[in-house]
Amino acid sequence: MITSPTLMYGQVPARCFPCASSSSSALAEPCRLASNKGRGLLTAQQGNGSGQHRSFDTHRTVAFAAAASLTLSGLIPRRVRRQWRWQAYLKAPGQAASASHFRVRAKLRAKKDDESEVEPLEYQLQSFGPPPDIDFIIKEIPARSSSSLIIQHRLGSESQYQAVLKLVEQYLPKFDIYNMATAMHRCGLAARDDDLIARQIQSDPNFVRLFDASKKEALANMREMSPATLGTFLWACSRLNVFDSELTSAIAADATQRMHFYSPQAISLLMFSLGYSGVRPRPTFIQALVTELQGRNDFGSRDLTLVVYGCMRLGIRDRRIMEFASDYIQTTMLEDSEPLTVASLCYAYAKLEYWDKRVMAVLGSRVVETMGEFTPQMFSMSALCFAAGAAYMDDNHSCMDKMKNAIEQRFSEFSHRDLSTIAFAFGKFSRLSKDRQAAIEGLDRAVDAFGFYASLGNRQETVEDPFVEAIKEETKRRDMESFTMQELNLICYALMRMENKDPEFFEAAAEVFQKNAAELMDIEINNVLYCFGRTRFLHIGLVKAMVGEVQRRKIMDELDPLQAATFAYSLAINQIRQEDLMDKIALQLCENVRDFAPRSITMVLWSMAFLNCRNHAEPLVSAVMEDMSTNPKKYTGNIEWAINFWACSILAGPAAALWTMKMMFQHGFWDRNFNVKEYTMLHFTFASLHAELGLPVEELTGHYICRRLYEESTISFMGEQHRRLSERLRIQQIPHLCNAMAPKLEGFREAGVRVDIAIIKLTLIIEVEGPARNTIPLDKLSEKLDEDDQYLEPGEPADVLSSAREFVECGLTGSAAFKRRLLRKCGWRVVTVSFDESEEYIADALKKMINKEDSETQEQVAAMDAEAQSALLTSSERTEIPDLESLGLSRPDQSDITQFEFNLREKHADALKNLRLRVAKERGDAAWAGRFSNHLEFRKWQVGLEKSILKDMVDEVTKVAA
Repeated sequence: MITSPTLMYGQVPARCFPCASSSSSALAEPCRLASNKGRGLLTAQQGNGSGQHRSFDTHRTVAFAAAASLTLSGLIPRRVRRQWRWQAYLKAPGQAASASHFRVRAKLRAKKDDESEVEPLEYQLQSFGPPPDIDFIIKEIPARSSSSLIIQHRLGSESQYQAVLKLVEQYLPKFDIYNMATAMHRCGLAARDDDLIARQIQSDPNFVRLFDASKKEALANMREMSPATLGTFLWACSRLNVFDSELTSAIAADATQRMHFYSPQAISLLMFSLGYSGVRPRPTFIQALVTELQGRNDFGSRDLTLVVYGCMRLGIRDRRIMEFASDYIQTTMLEDSEPLTVASLCYAYAKLEYWDKRVMAVLGSRVVETMGEFTPQMFSMSALCFAAGAAYMDDNHSCMDKMKNAIEQRFSEFSHRDLSTIAFAFGKFSRLSKDRQAAIEGLDRAVDAFGFYASLGNRQETVEDPFVEAIKEETKRRDMESFTMQELNLICYALMRMENKDPEFFEAAAEVFQKNAAELMDIEINNVLYCFGRTRFLHIGLVKAMVGEVQRRKIMDELDPLQAATFAYSLAINQIRQEDLMDKIALQLCENVRDFAPRSITMVLWSMAFLNCRNHAEPLVSAVMEDMSTNPKKYTGNIEWAINFWACSILAGPAAALWTMKMMFQHGFWDRNFNVKEYTMLHFTFASLHAELGLPVEELTGHYICRRLYEESTISFMGEQHRRLSERLRIQQIPHLCNAMAPKLEGFREAGVRVDIAIIKLTLIIEVEGPARNTIPLDKLSEKLDEDDQYLEPGEPADVLSSAREFVECGLTGSAAFKRRLLRKCGWRVVTVSFDESEEYIADALKKMINKEDSETQEQVAAMDAEAQSALLTSSERTEIPDLESLGLSRPDQSDITQFEFNLREKHADALKNLRLRVAKERGDAAWAGRFSNHLEFRKWQVGLEKSILKDMVDEVTKVAA
């Protein structure tokens, strides 16, 4: 099969003739088969009367005779034969050599592909691609004027685009379509590696004239134009960032009908150009492409790479194309492929998320074999591929480790962008590898509320890695100020993912981000806050600058659901409370709950609950829980159910209890495979229903296991100051309970929460709160610091919070406030002792309040002293949270319910029907539209209605039970 409809001198493919060799004598037999017509043409072409090009005439004779023999045998389609034109050198003496030299340079240029300049995630990627075959530049086509041939020669001899556009200015009316294609091609060559030159060419009036004329000529005579010419137009437009949908669509439509005439190079170049232009072809084009791929065997690795790469740029993940490419890769093993081909295939497969382990094995092997010839961009493309593949495959470590060793020796060759991309890739690889390993081992790495609280006060250890240290040293050596905000953001994000915390590095980076906050994109503000929060490095100046940019740009209403959720979550993990922004996010979720993904809803609720932002808590919780009860299949993760229940209890108590009970009563709810932490979070719902609503939850399915696991899980959470205070009270002979479940007071309900210190004689609860239970009011702190001209040293959140308490009163987290709310509801007085207060002073003050002469008190001292000692011993011995099996617990059986729960379910069903009827009636009222100014007002009204119906239901069911 012939690879191209154009046969150049000495370029007859050997595979066209089974007996072909490099010598002209090997073609003698096919030549003798030529017809009289063929011999006549040969005679006409050779009869030039001169002998100065006799050696070239021999080659022409051989080539044309071979073509004639194929014509007679019917191997060449009639339409292809009509497209062939005889090749000849320019007639002027001495020009044959220059034309040949021009072709050689064009071929060499075609081999030197554009390297990719990778920007991961949301950043646009610059793509690679060889220039098209420009053989038609030196064609002599009948009916071409002598002026067009002269122009063709002059265009081919110019190396600067300015000279090309000068010729356009002078001779454009004399240009034929091939002159136009050549001029566009020369401009595309000049611009493909330089965006500045591309913009200069675009704005040049001569180029505008050239493009307009080329477009009109191409649209008017497209059927007569060769695939090479059309491919050149499209390639030049893509390299010049000139995206004309009309021209591109017309070329794609024409190629759909004539693709069987296209050579593999022309097909691949067309697909690449479409991908670079971003014009998605019609399904008929893809079908034609698939037909050609499946019906030919002459596609090479470079051709196939361009096809797959073009599909990647267009987001086309066609199974047939990818299967063909995968079969080719596995068959050939890419043995003769260039390094850029290997790297580009890696990147394309990763972006298309087409994970074939056999293909990845071949690509990994070829990466290791060819990485010695890799450029920094090729390292970036390959590393990004195997980093993304870590979530699906286990055998990427060897390839990544070898790349890491090779890269570390060549950091000096990497540009800032390459360095940041490599750091990002290895950071992603580290995180995904750990997540996959945890999933295989059955662990849960998801960030949940309860587990996060337990680790907030802990100082993270830095994971040492020579490669990471080399990245940091290289970044410092080059000066952080020289990096763009995108690049520095990627490096910091990578360090966060690789769990490498360097306070000195992050402080320097924070200063740069703070200074250049105005340069950050909206999504980068989110990433910076999230990165520093997860690293547990709090820089008040940085947070203030990021929040200030959000307020100045007024972007909260423009953020999509995921960005809004990430921003709320970032503030929460930084322990920063910014009421106005959190309120806007709450309103956005309340009004558009169906637009938020389940994980985004969970992030917002967790953040609101952690920061104790309750301004719009009841309508927010009502909207979310109604959505969960209506669309339970939308929420697939157990962690999402547990956190949402936990957060709703903290934010609004039983305000949304109708929807909460609907979900708990649904078939299969307790069949979920909840773990210990998730059962513990569900206990908050039971505690709220009992303490704030008066519902006898001990009669409900699931209460026992949740209560038991809550007690077992929280017994080990006891700080050093807590221990010292209990010991001081014991020395002072003050009867108390230490780290115990709050006792039930006479005439009150049981709170169902664990307390630090309980003094029953005084109905007093003492809660010792450390930095993990505090939040920073950013506005008040910033105002105070500016007023006093003070500066807070950045560092661990605990240290920053300790310093911030000297200027402002820090608030409590949601769980701490929730505990106090329940305890006060159950008759207890609650006193908060901060982590920096004196235990001796507190013990002395309490001793004065105790009547030591009371004999009953003396008996309590002995009993409670033993209990306190036991609690201290138990908390010191318990290091791990037990599992269900070790405690002898089984999961709840929802088929075995009490009579009380049976009655409650009936009353609950009636209550929901009543609620729906009254809401429908209100919405059907003609005056309804004017009654509520926005959705929040309507939701507040509905919450009031829900609470009224809930109260009547509880009163009725408890009265029946009594």
